Amino acid sequence: MPLSKDQIATLLTLVAGATEDEMSCDGCFSHVAQFVEAELQGATLCESMLKIKNHMQNCPCCKDEYNALMEAVTHLDP
Repeated sequence: MPLSKDQIATLLTLVAGATEDEMSCDGCFSHVAQFVEAELQGATLCESMLKIKNHMQNCPCCKDEYNALMEAVTHLDP
């Protein structure tokens, strides 16, 4: 099945925004909890956390994982 014009445009946007040192989904998933904790504490993001943030801007799957975890921890009873 051929790709639609919208799918091609999305792929081109993702490729154009990719960087050489971009993180994979596996690398991102392994640090999502640390990223959530840092954001909740208002901590300054170090380079590895910035890579996670950048990855999640382009990866809906990792962004969904982040959103689910953030939702869960913000509704925990203290």
